[in-house]
Amino acid sequence: MEIVFVRHGQTDLNKTGRIQGSVFDHDLDESGRASAERAAANFDPAGFDVVFSSPLKRSLTTAEIFTKGQKEIKIDQRLTEINFGEWDGHFLSELGQKYPDAIDPWGKAAADYIKYAPSGESFAALDQRCGSFLDDMKKNYLTKKVLVFCHGTLIRMMFAHYFTHGDMKYFETMDNCALAKVSYLNGIPRVNYYNRILTFE
Repeated sequence: MEIVFVRHGQTDLNKTGRIQGSVFDHDLDESGRASAERAAANFDPAGFDVVFSSPLKRSLTTAEIFTKGQKEIKIDQRLTEINFGEWDGHFLSELGQKYPDAIDPWGKAAADYIKYAPSGESFAALDQRCGSFLDDMKKNYLTKKVLVFCHGTLIRMMFAHYFTHGDMKYFETMDNCALAKVSYLNGIPRVNYYNRILTFE
């Protein structure tokens, strides 16, 4: 099995440095759509057996641009971005100043963020959700090539689930419209690439 993950294109919240979880369902901004179209020009969806997407607009629009009408896009709720609760929509830099113990050394939300955003989704719950999706992929598409359009934190957790027991700090947030690939053979997952850029600004 091969799974290629694609992070969605840029939105206005991405551009301003605000946290964008599942609370806000913003679509791609003008720059994000243009970047997705340039990246898609260097991408061939024909080799994939099945395509999945988060239901959020930014992911689904990116999926439609990349697949060029050639593939059915299956919506899976488990691919929705993490719900950051009270933190959603706020500047990450400001949150880091206010709650330094909830920010990792690279400036991203750490597992302890949930102490200050109690309505948010825990990293453990996100790990379980990602694991459920990956288990289904192994069960139903073990010999297939799978294409998945989703979100930055979610992709980090997909790889963390496989390789670091759900600890996301070992994986950076990919760039918008970047790709990551993992292969699964004889029960062993392997990273083929991570944060691959198809186009440059």
